[in-house]
Amino acid sequence: MGPPTGLFPLFLGVLHFTTSVKSQCQPQPLVAPIQNVSLPNGAFVRGISMAVGSSNQNIAFIASSDYNETYIYGTDGYCTDDYSAGACVTFRGGAYDTSKSSTDKSIGNRKDSDGFDADWTEDTLSFGSNTSLSSFGFGVPRQDLNQAFTSQSQLGLGRNSSFLRALVSAGDIGTKAYSIFWGLVGGPAEKQTRGSLVLGGLDRSLIADPNDNFTAPLFQGNRCGTGMLVTISDILLNWPNGTDISIFMGSQSAAIQACISPSFAGLMSLPLSYYDNFRSLAGGTPPDDRSEARSLGINYFTMLFAPNDVYYGGLTIKLQNSVSIRIPNTELVVPDTYIASDGAVQTNTSVRNVVINSLQSDNDNDLPVLGRLFMSSAYVMVNQEAGRFSVWQANTESKTSDIVAMDKKNNMVSEFCASSTGGSSSATSLPTSSTTPSSQDKTPTLSGGAIGGIAVGAVGSVVLLGIIGFFLYRRRRTSGAATVVVQEPELQTEDAKLPAYSIVTAGPQELPVDQYNVTELDSSTVYSRRH
Repeated sequence: MGPPTGLFPLFLGVLHFTTSVKSQCQPQPLVAPIQNVSLPNGAFVRGISMAVGSSNQNIAFIASSDYNETYIYGTDGYCTDDYSAGACVTFRGGAYDTSKSSTDKSIGNRKDSDGFDADWTEDTLSFGSNTSLSSFGFGVPRQDLNQAFTSQSQLGLGRNSSFLRALVSAGDIGTKAYSIFWGLVGGPAEKQTRGSLVLGGLDRSLIADPNDNFTAPLFQGNRCGTGMLVTISDILLNWPNGTDISIFMGSQSAAIQACISPSFAGLMSLPLSYYDNFRSLAGGTPPDDRSEARSLGINYFTMLFAPNDVYYGGLTIKLQNSVSIRIPNTELVVPDTYIASDGAVQTNTSVRNVVINSLQSDNDNDLPVLGRLFMSSAYVMVNQEAGRFSVWQANTESKTSDIVAMDKKNNMVSEFCASSTGGSSSATSLPTSSTTPSSQDKTPTLSGGAIGGIAVGAVGSVVLLGIIGFFLYRRRRTSGAATVVVQEPELQTEDAKLPAYSIVTAGPQELPVDQYNVTELDSSTVYSRRH
């Protein structure tokens, strides 16, 4: 389509163009890849890939919707004695070394909103193709942050996120909004994919059906620290022959609430009675005929089974009678990956890992969690400005991205400001739960008298308008330039059949009490490996 020709179309086009820019123009969102990040110990671990300091030290972050501040583990990762120095670096997603950065600056004591003891530091934080925050403040923990459930450095994306505020203040994004897809991680290496954290918007190509969604206000309260409180109205086992069986056993009052937490290990936690229903329907035998076995690896405290009769179907989670998130078997039943003493991520082939955490009897009334592996099948967007969040089934077959911004009214803005003086924009209202999106911001219209006045004033400025129209046409940017989604590189795991399990007699780590109202897990028998 060529530039507009003729006096009136040209003038009206310029008028509408500049009006749209003033009312809706949004900066182009930023994208941080979620991938296997190379660490200084030679290992790779999955996380949000960013670099810290003048020496660009790689850190594999986990997105924390609970925390307002960002925490980057230093050379002391505060690991337990079970972890070697090399294993601790992998466990923490890297080790920030201030002695290797010429741009670090201690900012002393800082009142934070998360309650953790940390040394507060400013340094450069870089990610994506060319995004850098030159003096970003973060905490270097002087303690572990909920240990193995959220083991790596935490990128704080909470309601008062210092990271999102810094990006908005710098003009890098227009709103404190973000969207996350963890990527496929459970199947064979050639089927695994990178994920993404989109800041200031979302990637429409990762949404399977825009009209099939769950959208709700962010929950205000301590019961669910992320604000993403949902009701699970049903959980179905999807057998390969097409049969679906509910673990709610036909009960009309079995709906349960859960908190979506992108930082939490595994797919989900389930109250014991619901897990017992799952187990009775899905079958499976824990290793060595034990009553229960759990992973102490990457998918911490989720369930282990012998590989010969483990469940071979999928799982569907229905949210509040709206969107249904289907988890394929390859993301539900995965290899048990753990960190070896040299820091390498390895695979134990003698067991299979069902990435569900059964809450113990003492925790049976605690709020279940939908963890980071939920974001391998669901696409989740949070808009702190609008106070809302949305969940869609993820389109895991996406090949090219389609990035759009989110405005403060929760509208998708599909075109971006080329600069402070150019660009164009259009907005689409984000649909409510499973409804068709409504159009927003119709093209302004002019009365006949106004058009007549414009014509008189425009006769003497045809040349000027022509130049302006042509310039703006050439500067017009759209979101159609898609970037190729690259297949995730192999994690370089090694298959290792462990000679035997050891039984841990001490109690496991505590769940994050402040966020999910849980008490300490009991000391049921756990299978583990030493690092």
